Amino acid sequence: MIRKAYVDCSEGQIHYREIGESGKPVVCFFHQTASSGVMFEKVMIAMSEHYHCYSFDSPGFGQSYQPDSIPELGYLSDRLIEAITNLGIGSFHACGHHTGGSIAVEMPVRYSSKVKSLTIIGPVLVNEEEKREYMKTFVRPFTIEASGDFLKGAWEYLRMTGAGTNVDLHNREMSDHLLAHNTMPMAFSAVWKQDFQSFYQKVTCPLMIMCSKDDVLWPLFERAALARPDAKQSIVAGGDFQPDNDPDGVARGLMDFLNPIE
Repeated sequence: MIRKAYVDCSEGQIHYREIGESGKPVVCFFHQTASSGVMFEKVMIAMSEHYHCYSFDSPGFGQSYQPDSIPELGYLSDRLIEAITNLGIGSFHACGHHTGGSIAVEMPVRYSSKVKSLTIIGPVLVNEEEKREYMKTFVRPFTIEASGDFLKGAWEYLRMTGAGTNVDLHNREMSDHLLAHNTMPMAFSAVWKQDFQSFYQKVTCPLMIMCSKDDVLWPLFERAALARPDAKQSIVAGGDFQPDNDPDGVARGLMDFLNPIE
């Protein structure tokens, strides 16, 4: 059974989900923009016999506190590390999806003693020209208006990014997007400001990259594989929502990677 609770950090409360027994290896999951930790529930259940799994709502998303600003992804990384530490977790395996991967890639560089391995689903290894192109779409997909027209815009944006494959997934992501209407552009802007490549090259713990061929970031996955030929690669299905659409594939890929480390 997935358990839900809150843990304090220095600026507010972080909402998290948890499943698995104490004493088993810990895996911490970090979500994409503008989802929440709910996107990992199926994967966590599939892994819970062997791992103690946590997924966190980043500040500004899901049921976590709403920050006034997100100046850089390091801010989110720091608050999440505080939450993990306050839960009494000494070390953990990190797994981040899209923006969550960009948050997680800073953790083994800045908190090396805490992170035992890193998995990135959809690494955001972009050049400056690509950043400018992504910023045209992935900064402020919608602005709330009194007319309510933004609701249709948000719905269509989510269809474009792959949530439309399942109406329940589409509706769930719509709810999370509406909750994060202020922080979504902050998080996307922080992604494009980050020097992902610098952190990515400095990761020294075991590293895996994962993606699906119909993910919008698939071309960047191939680039990330060339940049770090030592990284294990895992190809799964599911578009931009692999943990929802291919949970068994994601869980299997993760456990194949983690088992030899443990």
